[in-house]
Amino acid sequence: MKRLLTIALAVVIVAAVAGAYTVFIHRPSGGAPVTIDVSKGETAAQIGQQLESAGVIRSAWLFRILAKLRRIDGHIEAGQYQLRKGMGTQAALDVLSGVAGEAGVRITVPEGFTLREIAARLGAKTKIGEEAFVAAATSGAVRTEVEPPQVSSLEGLLFPQTYVIANDDTAVGIARRMVDEFSTATASLDWSYALSRGLTRYQAVIVASLIEREAKVTEDRAKVAAVIYNRLARRMRLQVDATAIYGIPHKVPTQADLLRRSPYNTYLIAGLPPTPIASPGLASLQAALHPAPIDALYYVVCSPTGRHCFTNSVAEFQRLQRLAPPETRG
Repeated sequence: MKRLLTIALAVVIVAAVAGAYTVFIHRPSGGAPVTIDVSKGETAAQIGQQLESAGVIRSAWLFRILAKLRRIDGHIEAGQYQLRKGMGTQAALDVLSGVAGEAGVRITVPEGFTLREIAARLGAKTKIGEEAFVAAATSGAVRTEVEPPQVSSLEGLLFPQTYVIANDDTAVGIARRMVDEFSTATASLDWSYALSRGLTRYQAVIVASLIEREAKVTEDRAKVAAVIYNRLARRMRLQVDATAIYGIPHKVPTQADLLRRSPYNTYLIAGLPPTPIASPGLASLQAALHPAPIDALYYVVCSPTGRHCFTNSVAEFQRLQRLAPPETRG
């Protein structure tokens, strides 16, 4: 009788473990797609809570334990991951640790990339064709709340971030994820300064994109923003070098570039260009919304590090130009 009870108890334990494995751990089939953002330095406990809230796993506690056993607690890379509801702890850990094929291809969109550069990177590393992504991001099929009605391009609104591109992702789906990330990242920004200067939120993003392409060191961002606002207030042409070479491959403008006819060339047009010229990061967006309290109207690269010098004097500006490092001259 005692032996029968022991066998029965063993069967119950095995069944319970198997059930727990199926319900809480394994469950690889999964349901609807879920996008999870992992920040730098997040622990398995924090990630587990996010996964549990999203319905990816049943138990954040179990996730933390298994992450420790697999020695990946504290080693999950920051970025965006595509998982599925109910996929279970082990399957989720496989994706987050890069073991599972469902993790897809990790694509990093750096600050300052243009739409074309993003499309080229996707085309080179994923099944999404370059031209397919450009079409999806310029057709108006995906929009953000800051775009004016006449604009269909997502230039500047594809947030710089690391994304995981799955095999079944589409160009439209990826574009939507990137603009959703933009909306999330900018939701708490204070746009009041730009609005007080007569700019829309979209125009503030344009300013941020100019800062992103012009400022080479962090401390220059807010100063470049101030120059842009100061010149706009005086109805001066912005004369931003990065706008003169928008759409062409080289990085340092020549004199011919400064005279090139383009709706983006602020040496020839008044005011801001019609769209952003690149994807600004949060630092440049913050600078566009909180410019430095200076009266400068000009800036020149004055150090090999890329640091700029700022002035409101034409004579000083011309002197600084003569002293600029050779590699910065067109």
